[in-house]
Amino acid sequence: MIKRILFTLFIAAFALSACGGNATPDPALDPNIAMTAAFATVHAAFTQTALAVPTTPPAPTETPGPTAPPQPTQFTPTVKLPVTVTTPANCRFGPSTTYAGPGAFKTGKTLEAIGRDAGGQWLLVREAGAKKSCWVNVITLSVQGDAATLDIAPVELLITPNYPPPANISATRSGDQVVITWSDVPLTPQATYLDTRYFLELWLCNGGALTYAILATNNLFISVTDQPGCAEASHALLYTTTKEGYSQPAAILPWP
Repeated sequence: MIKRILFTLFIAAFALSACGGNATPDPALDPNIAMTAAFATVHAAFTQTALAVPTTPPAPTETPGPTAPPQPTQFTPTVKLPVTVTTPANCRFGPSTTYAGPGAFKTGKTLEAIGRDAGGQWLLVREAGAKKSCWVNVITLSVQGDAATLDIAPVELLITPNYPPPANISATRSGDQVVITWSDVPLTPQATYLDTRYFLELWLCNGGALTYAILATNNLFISVTDQPGCAEASHALLYTTTKEGYSQPAAILPWP
């Protein structure tokens, strides 16, 4: 009996030794080898830099001021209408003469309209089947079909990485008037849009409601009316205007 017990214990010890040797652990199962990373996009010059972040990110905090506009998305029209240019027409970055118009179409040019603004005064046009598009005033076009059937297209600014936004921005208040100033941005003659050098998107308080406005100027300052009484803080974005498009925006912070 004792020999049988000793033999059984010997077999058990041998089995445990075979199972518990110095085998290399599977890295995929080792929690100490797990790694986490996150990437933050830095849009200046359209480059990306990988930034490591903690495995457990801190609780989000509110950041005052405006949020940079989203990058353009691909607008997919559901209706396309042939159009012909009846008088020379500026091709603009948005549906207003406030937007830069670095190009133009000659009389007789045929295009296709793929969208419109909410008021129906501007059409988004392009060469038939092309990807690039721009805004043209409807009074310079002959439209084959009902322009009201076109989709209302989003206004997506063309951003160029080749020029920076203005620097040394400051804003001061006197009553309801806010004066914004900034430093000049040098441009090459080929990139200079002579009509206006700077473009602003503004969210201003008027009559207790925050309203959106756009302004353009050749000066290094501008004055706007901004009243108290809005739940949301007023703010603005400032761009350098070029023939290639607009620079990345600079937020005007703090707003006085």
